Amino acid sequence: MLKHTFATFLMLLSGIILHAQDIQYIDESSVEENISSGGQLYVINPEEQYIYFKPQPLSFIGNSFKDIYLAAGEAVKKENLWGMGAIAASTAILIVYDEEITAAAKQFGRFINLEATNNAKNISPIEGVSFFVPTDLASSLYYIGDGITELSVNLGFYIYGWCTKDARALRTATQLTEGMIAVGTSVQVLKHLTGRSTAMMNNDKDLWRPFPSLQAYHSSVPAYDAFPSGHLATAMMTTTVIAMNYPEYKFVKPLCYTLMGLCGYQMLNNGVHWAGDYPLALAMGYTMGKIAVNRGRYKVQRPMMMQNRIQPKFDLVPTVLDGYASGLTLSVVF
Repeated sequence: MLKHTFATFLMLLSGIILHAQDIQYIDESSVEENISSGGQLYVINPEEQYIYFKPQPLSFIGNSFKDIYLAAGEAVKKENLWGMGAIAASTAILIVYDEEITAAAKQFGRFINLEATNNAKNISPIEGVSFFVPTDLASSLYYIGDGITELSVNLGFYIYGWCTKDARALRTATQLTEGMIAVGTSVQVLKHLTGRSTAMMNNDKDLWRPFPSLQAYHSSVPAYDAFPSGHLATAMMTTTVIAMNYPEYKFVKPLCYTLMGLCGYQMLNNGVHWAGDYPLALAMGYTMGKIAVNRGRYKVQRPMMMQNRIQPKFDLVPTVLDGYASGLTLSVVF
């Protein structure tokens, strides 16, 4: 039990450890100029203010591939080497115990009477086009990380931003779109390279068949597409983009991390993923989400004198005046 707990702890902590693209700043003195140029100012608190511009149409296409390039560059930076080492170490430890962790997850699922199958229903009226929706708790937990869920959230930001002309909402929607493309492309490349079988396809036995042919891969996708988890990578990217763009809503991270944890557990329970598929997925989602946000907004830089101003200290000091009268003197110390 202790071994499984330790492995889970590693899995959860190893993903969010990489530095990403630097924040863009504009000077406080140029705020009015940027607003007159179409920017919108959002004041989170007196020390945290951002300027957002409405995104250019289809800009997310080019940006998504820039995200992949920048994320790869971040991974080899000196300051991120320890983080990459932690991801590699936690992944290796989890892979060693993956079969035991999966067995324990399924045993717990049986204990709480949680289905180990994905009972989703196809409601698409078009033959050959599938649109699955969850029908019970088990499939609902699994679909937390499904692309349909993230696309629905994305669409909500697009509609709200378009109706209210809100630059932050529109930029958030664009960042979510570019993040989905970047994460999806990167994850698919890694899946095709590693060829790790899902637990349900191999009787809960771990099997790796690197570099499968395209024909073999697409003839039986679950036999090769376990590593890394696209569900958690996309969910982490979505969480990161929303939480960074709306820091005043403190419930976003706790809510989303809880939902991601439930989704991650259910994917172990139904044999879609191993725990070892998660650390790299979390790191990819976080890094690409952060890169997208930092490119799409400007933080207002206050003058250094204002940022580092020293608070004056007031004090009353007993004083003798000309040797005859006494009183108090107000002392101000900076």
